[in-house]
This record gives sequence, C-alpha cells and structure tokens, in this order.
Amino acid sequence: MIATSVLGFAQEEISAEELPRMVVELPKVIVSAPRFSDADIEVPARVQLIDRATIEDSETTDLVDLLSKEANLHFRSTSGNSALSKVSLGGFGENSDQRVLVLLDGHRLNTADLGPINWLSIPLSLVESIEVIKGGQSALYGNNAVGGVIKIKTVQSQEELTGQFQTSGGSFDSYNTRLGVSGKVGSLGVSAHAEHDETDGYRENSQYEADGGGVKFDWLVDDRFSSHISVSGVDSEYGLPGPLSRAEISADPKQSMEVENFGEEEALYYRGGIGFYLNEEFSFDLDVGHTERDLYSLLYFFGIPYEIEQDYEIFSVSPTLTYENDRLTAIVGLDHYDDQVDAVFGTDPVEYERQTLAAFTSLKYHLAEDLIVAASLRAERARTDGIYSGTDLDEVEEEQHAWSIGLVRKFDNHGRAYASARHFYRYPATDEILVYSPLLSFTPDLVPEWGYEVELGGDLALGSVVAGARVYNQWMHDEIIFNPDLGFFGENTNLDETSRYGADLFATWTLTDKTETRANYSYAHAEIDGGAFDGSEIPLVPEHKLRVAMEHRPSDSVRIVTGASYTDSVYIDFDNAESELSDYLLFDLSVRYAFSEDASAFVTVDNVFDKEYVSEAYGPDALYPGVGRSAKVGVTWRF
Repeated sequence: MIATSVLGFAQEEISAEELPRMVVELPKVIVSAPRFSDADIEVPARVQLIDRATIEDSETTDLVDLLSKEANLHFRSTSGNSALSKVSLGGFGENSDQRVLVLLDGHRLNTADLGPINWLSIPLSLVESIEVIKGGQSALYGNNAVGGVIKIKTVQSQEELTGQFQTSGGSFDSYNTRLGVSGKVGSLGVSAHAEHDETDGYRENSQYEADGGGVKFDWLVDDRFSSHISVSGVDSEYGLPGPLSRAEISADPKQSMEVENFGEEEALYYRGGIGFYLNEEFSFDLDVGHTERDLYSLLYFFGIPYEIEQDYEIFSVSPTLTYENDRLTAIVGLDHYDDQVDAVFGTDPVEYERQTLAAFTSLKYHLAEDLIVAASLRAERARTDGIYSGTDLDEVEEEQHAWSIGLVRKFDNHGRAYASARHFYRYPATDEILVYSPLLSFTPDLVPEWGYEVELGGDLALGSVVAGARVYNQWMHDEIIFNPDLGFFGENTNLDETSRYGADLFATWTLTDKTETRANYSYAHAEIDGGAFDGSEIPLVPEHKLRVAMEHRPSDSVRIVTGASYTDSVYIDFDNAESELSDYLLFDLSVRYAFSEDASAFVTVDNVFDKEYVSEAYGPDALYPGVGRSAKVGVTWRF
C-alpha cells in the first residue's frame, strides 16, 4: 500500500486490485495556510503538506533533511550540521532565512537578529504536519514572510497514551536520541519531549552538542473552551570552523583555519493560548509567547580574541476573532511583538528594541461552489530605539502595509487553478543595522524592503499521476544586501530595485501498488535592476534545483527510497566577476525494515558518491564546504 501527500494534495491508499480502474481525485486535506483552518484546494497559493505519515516513513532525524528531500528546499550551512542551516525560498541568497517565516504552533521562531533557527530544537517526534507555503505572505503573517512560510504543527493529545522513541548513530561520531509522548487524563492533555544530539562534524571544529526538551498541556473543558500552555528549551555548544579558500578546499575540505572559534546558546520558549467558541459562527482566540535566548561566541580576528554576548527577549500577543458560515470565513485580529536585544561586541555595549503592532483582516468567500475569492489586508506600525556605545539612538517610527487577493477555481475535485497578487515587506534585522566584522559599524539609515508579486498555479489528478505547477513574478524595492565595497569592512545597504521570476513544478506517479516516483523542480531567476550592479544576478541563488526519488516496497515490512538532488551553479559576488560555485548532484539511499507495526530499523546514506561541493560562500576566499558521504543507522519504536 502506498499513500502520498504532495503540495497539499493526497492520493488515497490503493491496492493492486484497484489500480487498473483507478481514477485519482484530490480529496480534502485540511491545512491552515491562512490564519484560519482552510481546505487545501481553496488556498490561492502553492502549499505543500508534509503529513505525519510522511514524517514517520522518512525515518529522518532532523527537519533540515526532511524539508530538503520532501519539499526540495535549499539549505546552506557554514558549520556542516543541520542545526545552524539557512533555508531559502523564492530565489534569495545571503540572509535568505530572513525572508522565510517559520512558525511552530502559530508562534514565530524567527528572531530580530540574523541568527539562524536552531532546527534541532524543534521536537520532530511530536510534529503532526508541516506546511510549506510559497510566495510573499506578509498580509497574513507580517515580517519575514517574503519568500514563503514554513508552518510546523505539533500533535494534539489523544485519549490513549502514544509516543515515539528513536535512537541512531552514524558518521563523524554522530548520535541522536529522542523521545516524545502524548496522552490525556480526563480533559487534560499532556505532551512531552526530550532530545540529545551530538556530532564531531564533517570538518575540524564543526562539532555540535545539544540537549532539549519541553512539555505542553492542553485543556479542553467542553466544546466551547480550550486552552494550552507549554515550555521548552535547548542548550547547545558548537564549533565555528570558519571559511576556506579554493586552494584549501582542494587540499583538504575537512580542515579548519579557525580551530578555536566556538559558540554557545541557551534558549527558553514559553507559549500559551485560549480559545472560545462563542456560538456556531463566532470564535475567539488569544495566543501569547515569550522567548529568551542567550548566545556567547568567541571569535579570533587576526589572532586577537573577541567575545560577543547577545541576550534576546521576544514577547508576542495575538488576539483574533473569527466568523464562519457556509460561504464566508472572516477573521480580524492584532499582532504585537516586542523584540529586545542586549549585547556586548568586544567592549561595545548595544541595546536595541523594536515594537510592532499590526491590525489585519482576512476573508474567504465562495462566489459559487467551485469558485472562491480570498483577500487579506494588514497595517503595521513599528517603533525602534536603543543605545549604541553609550549614545541614545534616535527613535524611529515606521508604517508598513501588505495585502493579497486571490481567486481559486475548482474542477470537480480533480484539479484546480488559481491566481493571486500580493504586496509584502520586511524590516531590517538588528544585525543588519549593527554589523560586527570585526569592528562594529552602525547603519541607521536602512529602510524596510518591500515589493509586489503575482502568481498563477494549478493542480491536476489524471489517472495515477498527480501534478501541479506555479509561475510567479516578483518586484522588490530597497532589498538589503551586504556590500563589501562600502566602508572599511563593508556595510549593509538598500538596493534600488530587484526582480525575480520563476516556476515550481511537482509530479508523483504511482507505477504499481509497490512503487511510486516523485519529482520536484524549482526555477528562480533573481536580478538587480539599476545602480552599480545593474543586470547582475543575485549571488547564491541557484536557477535550477531538482529533486527526484523512487520509493519501492517489495514487501509490507521493507521500504527502499533512492533519490537524487541537483543544485545549479551560483555566483558569489554582486559584480558576477568571480568564478562561480560549481553545480552539484547528490545521491541518497534509505532502507527501512519493520519488525512489527510499532518497531523498525533504518539505514540512510547521504551523498553516496562523496561529492565535494561548497554549501555557503561570502566571497572568493570565504567558502564553506558541504558535507561528504555520511551514513546513519537507527531504530524507532512507536507506542
């Protein structure tokens, strides 16, 4: 039996007897691409749903590996481990993760600085589903949602105790052990998780070790009231191997020229919320969150040690009111965020605070049974101030707005077509205004980036094939880049205009009841319009990215997946004058054997042919090698 879930659509399980006369439909798969729950084919955007069954089938140990293989997302890393990887959506290069909003149970994981999300801090054992929403989504989600949104939803407690234990070990002395349990006692649901990760890393001084855990309580009093509260945390230590030149990579890609650099992070996440169902049409929700992150780094510049201490606090509150009937779903709400940074760069103290308050509304209306219009509008005000080296910064107030409108036409549940237009924005990160490289530079004149996007897409189920596509064009103003030619060590600046156009295509083909093939292709062309870099392609953006995989189940207990991922060559400078980073093709293999419905063992091999490639770059002599061949063996027990 094979079941697939691709880009918000699912093929039902099929048997060999049903295959010859099978007509595949696109059944309802409930996703929550808007701020309210919605049906998959009624969202005017490309949404890929990775459900619980796909997550369990993958036997992956981290989200980066899962999103790379299941959603064909592009990740870059300076350390070679998944924890500190940067994700890219929609054709963005440097600081691409600042243009992707990541939500865990509705709470943003993005912070005000440029620090990457610690993907290993997310409890994969308790993840129920992941939605990858492509395109600018600021109208619904606000800041950071320029290239897309990744929404992660954890499991809801069930009456019976359920859980998962997984342990694995592999190359570079890597170990991962995690446990997740969930259950109910009366009306009180409890979910808890604990995880330990460690590795020596592919490169010298790329070691990583982390311990994380958390607990969540859900209280469902009756059909009219619910509440939840959770606390989780992660404590990690990691090496910072630094960049290599081309000659150094050619000699030994595993070496490090910065063997003493390292970092530490402690983070705590507090989240809670309540929900009232006022009547059959109205409901009210209130979500609150508080994050504390303490980071310490020791870096050496020209043999001189520099200490960086950064303390972050983020508070958020979001009340929403929803109205829903047979034809209309409407929501109005507020989003308030308070980001505070207290840092010391060497001997330079910095305090920085940004407060934002946004009002938003979103509507979905059925013009007819098979024709839906959706629209969203957001207005936001931001206030920033702080202290830089003992000097009070001028308080800055800014106003931003975003909107989206889309139309969806369904075709008898066998397909759909949609069109949408959007306006989006992003505020500068604190590390873009205050740059330490190694001298502290201050660029208070940076302004938010903003732009427009139009998108056309559709999906079709035909026989044993499910396919879909989207094409888009995006125009941006004031995109923020780091220009090494400005100042002594370089400065961040706003470009005049940039443009992007591209396409995403996917297809799944059920060959037999035992074999399925999948393909996921992305094309993105990103270019600078005007100014000193007019006509240049934006660095670190691969035009072509392709993922193909074949899944074969020779028996009920064996699952074999072979895959290949291709990443196109990229420029590494804004002049497009330096030599490009070469394209690369990586192969992977996964085999799982199920001893029973609850216990299984797995073996995975990534980069099977030990291909040498560069994952990240900050110039011609600041290259970060990708990981060579790695293998992993593990066991999973579900109960």
